[in-house]
Parts: sequence; C-alpha cells; structure tokens
Amino acid sequence: MVSRKKAKGKARKAKKEEDKDAHDDSSAAAAQQREQEGALEAQIQMQRLLIDSLPSPCQHGFIPIPKGHICDRFLRLYLEALNSGSGNKDRNRIEAVMQAMDAVEDEYPEVIYDSSKMNQILSYFLSVGTDHILNGRDGAARTTVAVIIMFEEFIAFSVQKTQAVLHLQKLMEMLIADDHTLVSFFRKRITCSCLDKKHKEVKSIKKMGYCNNEKCPLPDGKVERSKMLYCTRCRYAYYCSRDCQETHWSDHREACKERAERNAKFEQEMRIRDQNSM
Repeated sequence: MVSRKKAKGKARKAKKEEDKDAHDDSSAAAAQQREQEGALEAQIQMQRLLIDSLPSPCQHGFIPIPKGHICDRFLRLYLEALNSGSGNKDRNRIEAVMQAMDAVEDEYPEVIYDSSKMNQILSYFLSVGTDHILNGRDGAARTTVAVIIMFEEFIAFSVQKTQAVLHLQKLMEMLIADDHTLVSFFRKRITCSCLDKKHKEVKSIKKMGYCNNEKCPLPDGKVERSKMLYCTRCRYAYYCSRDCQETHWSDHREACKERAERNAKFEQEMRIRDQNSM
C-alpha cells in the first residue's frame, strides 16, 4: 500500500509536470501569436506602401500612375521583393533593398534605364516617405530613404555614369539617421511645403554620421557629421577619429585600393570624354 507521504510526493510531481505542459503550451501559443502579429504587421506595412493608398490629401509632387502601367507593375514587383526580404536588422534591410533592385532590373530594364520613368518611381517613394514622417512612422521613412538612395546611386553609377562606385555607406547612415537628417532629406526633394513645420521642430538636432569601424567605441558608431574624417584615398569610408581609421585599416585596405583604382580610371575616362566633346 502506498504511504500518504509518497502519495503526496507523486501528486506534487504530477502537478509540476502538468504546470510545465501548460507553460509549454502557453509559450507555444504566445510564439504563434507573435508570429501572426509579425505577419500582420508586414501586411500592414505592405498596404501602406501600395501605389493606390496614399492617404495624405497632398501627394507631395507625385502624379498617380495608372493601374497596369509598366511603372505600376515595376513598383508592385519591387515592393513585393522588398517585403519578402526585409528584416529587423539594418544589414538585412540593406540586403533586401539590393535584392529588390536586382529583381526589377532583371524584369523591367526598360524602366530602370529610362530616366523619365525612374523619376516617376522616385516621386512615388518621396511621396510615401513624406507621408510616413507626417504620420510618425519614422522607421518606415528610413527604409524608404534607403530605397530612394539605392535608386539614385544606381542611376548615377549605371545609367548616367557620373560616379565610379556605388556609395552604399549612405544606405547604412540613413537607416540610423537622426530626425534632422531624415526630414531634411525629404524636404529638399519634394515640391510642396508639407515638411516645413516638421523641419522647424527638428533642425536643432545635430546631424549624425556613421563610423565605418565596426569596433567603434561610440554608441552605435554614431558621430556628429561635421566632425567626421574620411579616407582621402578612396573617398568612401568615414570615421569618427584617426584612431578608428587606423584600427579599421586592416579590414579596409583591399576595398580602399580597389575603389581608389576605380576612381582614378573613372576620372581619366571623364577627362578624355570632356576633351573629345570640345
């Protein structure tokens, strides 16, 4: 016959296992709920970016694109690719922006190499980003800036051929940009005055840059932009101090050499082009 003491011990053990199972079920349910909420948030973000849903009464210079137009199809493919590749980390978002660019370049070269069509695309993102700021969605506005910069860099490098390399440093900086830098970016590019009031609110904030040294001791590698140093050889990498530049040199050396050679070749080609055009 089982003693009362043993019976109580078995009961306590059974209760613990029951509680553990209930906790596991609760944790799984919570995880599933978080996953569903994340998927819902992604859908909401996608809807906010859809071409047909610009809620602001002012469209900030954007002229709506007819549904089914090639620029409309371009935008929908780009947004779909961007949304499927986006993550929470800045580097993941940069990769998503670049992958979305690859998707539309392969599918719609007749858009991406056409300046007038790309101006339409850019005006759409400027309108969406401005609306994000006006509605307090600064995170979405920063991602939109990264998209715009990627397009501008691609146009300058691949279409207009006015620069030797893609300056992807700008993308990283804008994903962590201060409010002053963020608002100023859109305010300079839109045709309306919708951001004038917001600009007055943030213009006292110091503009910050991003140190290229991943081991930078400053919080998030941020430094006041006016105090930054840059690599005079490649004119690409920026640093908060001479110490950070020296620390990063072993990692930067090869890329620096390659970019410097590209810059020199590009400048020589530009000189020859200018001479031939005289």
